[in-house]
Amino acid sequence: MRHIGYIPGEISFPDIGDGNAFIKSQAEMIDLKNMDYANYLIEKLGLDTSANLKRMSKGMKQKTAIVAGFMAKPDILILDEPSTGLDPLMREIFVDILIESKQRGATIFMSSHVFEEVEKTCDRVALLHNGKIIDIVDMKKIRHNEVKTYKIGFETGADYHKFIKDNFNLVSKKDEYLQATVDVMDQQINVFMENLSEYDVKYINEIKYTLEKYFLEKINEEIKND
Repeated sequence: MRHIGYIPGEISFPDIGDGNAFIKSQAEMIDLKNMDYANYLIEKLGLDTSANLKRMSKGMKQKTAIVAGFMAKPDILILDEPSTGLDPLMREIFVDILIESKQRGATIFMSSHVFEEVEKTCDRVALLHNGKIIDIVDMKKIRHNEVKTYKIGFETGADYHKFIKDNFNLVSKKDEYLQATVDVMDQQINVFMENLSEYDVKYINEIKYTLEKYFLEKINEEIKND
């Protein structure tokens, strides 16, 4: 069993005392002698293992489960909403731990509602909606999307309105801010930037394409097809 690490969606500890006792019992169960990595995880997560299991907060319980699941450096990790109850800082630390495991060669199966967490750690993602898989996407497609989205602000109303009238792939506009959002294909970016140089531009920001946006697009497709 030491080759498989597991974190359940609902954490329920046995009546065994404190965090130290639980982690020790889990180590004995899988015949883990070297506790160096467990101690590393405890320190990294800032976990007080002397706390009584029954009186631990949700976050502390989650940290304890993470230590127990990861401490043997398993080849396979099965994680059900593993960062539930962690604050934003601890989520970042947990992502670091996940990446360390991935770099070590572990295979990770994870369910999560935290899109950013999935984006940073996963290679392939199955998207679920209403209990069924609606798509399986390679994260390279998300990270290197062939369509780039730009938010552009203009110095003058004349330039803004001229830009709106020209044949750009307009996504949205805000007249009161002289701001337009456009989609540009990768192979057209150089031409687009050259054309944009003819306008008095105040700012231009690229809007990162995200897994969440892709997911919402897929849901909208599902709704239209129903």
